[in-house]
Amino acid sequence: MDEKTKKSVKSAKKHIWDNTTQRYLPFSEVRDNLMVMKDWSSRMVLKVNALNFNLKSEEEQDSIIYAYQRFLNSLNFPIQIIVRSLKVDIDWYINKLKNLAVKQSNPLLQEQTYRYIDFLVNLVDMAQIMKKDFYIVVPYDSDENRSVQDPWVFWIFRSFWASITQEETIFSIREKKRKVDNLKKWNHERLNQIKTSLENIWLKATEVKKDDLIKFLINYYNPKISSETKIKEDIDNFNFS
Repeated sequence: MDEKTKKSVKSAKKHIWDNTTQRYLPFSEVRDNLMVMKDWSSRMVLKVNALNFNLKSEEEQDSIIYAYQRFLNSLNFPIQIIVRSLKVDIDWYINKLKNLAVKQSNPLLQEQTYRYIDFLVNLVDMAQIMKKDFYIVVPYDSDENRSVQDPWVFWIFRSFWASITQEETIFSIREKKRKVDNLKKWNHERLNQIKTSLENIWLKATEVKKDDLIKFLINYYNPKISSETKIKEDIDNFNFS
């Protein structure tokens, strides 16, 4: 491939990138449950199970409130709490009932099953039944430990290599992997700290894995997508690392 062809390919790639949605997203990739942001900070996400506060006794409620207060006061870094209200999706249950109705040999039971299906569909549509999901986004900024992780010599060499080539060198690829590994290590420590603190408030939290994290991001930025099949296709086609 001659130089002219190479420049044309690079120009075409840049043009495609400039017109994609990814250009406007704050993160560059999702790797090993870690969101790597474009400014080289990172995010990990915990999904927190709900707690029925109203069913607790007054003493238990006070204990939960004080424990949550201690949790917030113990933080030495910011967190983001996300509460998402989503319409209840019972399509999987409706499809299961339809399959049972088709196989039903008793005409009366089959008719009752179809009526029950219609009742559920109308109930969900009319009542607008919603569910709430709770998430905690745990950030980490590599600048916080840059003096320890990355000596000043590294930044001089990185600037030097960036100035002489636009392409990724072996050096830059290795450094990128090293930085991602560091982000994952420090971000995971914070995640475990939050998780342990929530257990003291009787809240169970689980780390959002890569596939679920991608689904969460797709639903967040494109809430019209509701089908699991559609989301699976988007995960397969989306250019996440």
